[in-house]
Amino acid sequence: MKCDLIFYLAKKTALCEKKIKELFANTVYQLNSVTASTTPDSLGMQLTDALNCVNLIVVVGGLRDNDVRAISNVLSKALANSSTNIIPKRLKNEVGDFDGYILRSGKQTIICIPDNPKEIENMLNENMFNYLNRIYSE
Repeated sequence: MKCDLIFYLAKKTALCEKKIKELFANTVYQLNSVTASTTPDSLGMQLTDALNCVNLIVVVGGLRDNDVRAISNVLSKALANSSTNIIPKRLKNEVGDFDGYILRSGKQTIICIPDNPKEIENMLNENMFNYLNRIYSE
């Protein structure tokens, strides 16, 4: 299954991409495209484009900013205007300071995770892949 990867205000992008590819290696998930964004408008456009092509998107970064550019603020504003039934879920970060998020509507899923390879490994674990496999096997 194809997945898009979007870096948003992220650091350590090469290391994060390498870790995600490593974690996806023994799964049915493969990266379709990798892009980067530094503004809320650009992120919105990239998410819209990605959702028109794939059902799974991983957004890395943007969790530690406490301003209008923070991914939580961007997604909150976008979802407030949506009539779609969104199922949100918090991803507990056991090894870092910033929790991630899963947003799901039907078969479309957006996973937001920190821009730290150790934290990515902790969050994109067997439980996450089992969760995704249940969604996409229905």
